[in-house]
Parts: sequence; C-alpha cells; structure tokens
Amino acid sequence: MNVLYPVQIRFRDLDPLAHVNNTVYFIYFEEARSFYFDQLNMERWPSREEDQLVHSGEEQGAHNSRIQTTSMGAHYGSLIKENSCTYHLPMIHADKTEIGVQVVHIGRTSLIMEQQIRDIQDHERIFATGKTVIVWCNYHTGRPVPVPPMLRTAIERMEGRAFS
Repeated sequence: MNVLYPVQIRFRDLDPLAHVNNTVYFIYFEEARSFYFDQLNMERWPSREEDQLVHSGEEQGAHNSRIQTTSMGAHYGSLIKENSCTYHLPMIHADKTEIGVQVVHIGRTSLIMEQQIRDIQDHERIFATGKTVIVWCNYHTGRPVPVPPMLRTAIERMEGRAFS
C-alpha cells in the first residue's frame, strides 16, 4: 500500500472493556481515506461542470433535495455506497498502528478502496481490514456520473498502475 496513515488511538475511542470500540474503526477508515485523497496533490477537487465528461448517457433529472450542494457550489463529488470492516484483533490504547490505504478498482462511476489497520512495527499483525465503495455523483440529481479523468489519472499515478 502506497499511502500509510498513522492512527492516534484516543482515550475516548475505548469502550468499557478498554479496547477500541468497533464503531471507531470506521472513523479511522474515514480519516485514512481523506488523507489518501489529500496525497493525490490535485490543484483542486473535480467538483464543477467543466471537470465532468459530457456523456449522453448521463441522466438528467430534478434536483434531489436529500443531497445538498456545498457552500463552494460543488455539484459533483463522492458518496459512500458501502463500508465494511472485518475485525482481526482488538486494539488497545497502547497499540501503535497505521492504516494502509489503496484503490483496488476504478469503474465507470465508482471506485473501491481497501484499508488495513496494522501494527507500525510488525506489519503481519493486522487489527482490521476494510472495504469502501465510493460512487461519483451529480449532487443535483443524486445519480452516479463517470469518475472524472483528472481524478482517475491522479489515482493511477498514486497507485503506479492503470485501471481498465
């Protein structure tokens, strides 16, 4: 995995059994995904009309009031479709961990990321693995649209390979 995010286990992350609560792993994954996207070193996030490919297959429709555009006027962006975690070992406050993050698939309108929480020193000691399916969306219609070429290119550069 090309991107490693150090995890700071906070006291508040612990449950009454003194290990990291199962729900907190999803917060760690979210922080690691955000860190991954920051590492892409894009000048700007592809969120405007001119960043999108115009496809005749893109569905036009009424504004979906369940999805709000951002204050910056972003009309396109990512939405989480699926998020999963497999727990292998409990984490405690004293553990020193990091999350490896990678994109393993880019489809037409979505991408799949995998995360692995592991011991910083002993990489064979795996605490949890996760998978996230992210869909690129038109926030006005709530419908998926193609992943922007500039984002695909940045991810391929980060991962050191092309996605078909």
